[in-house]
Amino acid sequence: MKMLRWSAAALALFVVGCGNVEEAALEPEALATQEAGLRACSTSLDCVSGCNCSGGLCAPAIGPTPPAGYCDQAPVRACTTGSDCASGCNCVSNVCVDGGFSPPANCLLAPPDSYESDNTHTAASSYAGTPQLNHSFHRQNDVDWVLVATPINQVMTVETYNLRNGPWMRIDIYAYNYATRTLGALVGSTTSTVCSQLTPSCLVYRATANVVANGVYAVKITDTRNLPAGDDYTPTAKYDLKMY
Repeated sequence: MKMLRWSAAALALFVVGCGNVEEAALEPEALATQEAGLRACSTSLDCVSGCNCSGGLCAPAIGPTPPAGYCDQAPVRACTTGSDCASGCNCVSNVCVDGGFSPPANCLLAPPDSYESDNTHTAASSYAGTPQLNHSFHRQNDVDWVLVATPINQVMTVETYNLRNGPWMRIDIYAYNYATRTLGALVGSTTSTVCSQLTPSCLVYRATANVVANGVYAVKITDTRNLPAGDDYTPTAKYDLKMY
C-alpha cells in the first residue's frame, strides 16, 4: 500500500415515613416543605447521575433506588487534579468548582483537548501523517475539524478508533479549497461503527473517499450523542484519529 505523505447528561416520590393516609393529610405544610426541596430541572442534564428530569423535577432513574435526597443534589464534575477541570475552575475535594474569576466558569464542562480550537474548518488542525491521539468531545454537540493534504490519487480512509467513554459520532469528508477556505463536495461519510459487537475491533468508525493528487480535504467529526461528557459530566468521551 502506498503511504501518504501529509502536510501542513414519571416523577418518583421518596416515601420517607409509612404513616397512614390521615396522618399525611394532616401535614400539608411538611409535604410542601419536602416538595420545595426537590431539584427543579429542564432536562436530565440538570440532574445528578442516576436521576432523570420528570415533570420538571429530578427523580430516580430506572435501577436501584438512591438514598433519600440524592436527586436533590446539583450535578458536579468529578476530578483528580486541576487539569480535569475547565479553565477558571479548581479541583476541590474531587469536584471541579469555580475559581472565583469573573465571569463565573461553567465547571460542568470538560477541559478542551490539545487540538482546540478546531470547531470550524477555518480553524482546523492539520493532519501531519501520524495519528492524532486524545481527541475529545469536551462539550455538548462538539465538532472537530482536521485538514489533510493528499499527494497521490487513491482511496483515503479516515478512521476513529480507541474509543473511550462512549463517543457516538459522524465522520464527513469534504473536498476543500485551501486558498479560499471554502468547503466543496461531500465525498465520504459514516455514522456507524464497522460492526455492532461491543469488542475493540468493532468499536471503530471508518469513512473512505476517492482523493486526488495534490488535493486538500476537510474531515469533520461530530458528536452525535447530544449529551455532555458522560455521567456527572465525566469521564470525557475520547477517541484517536488516523488517516491512510
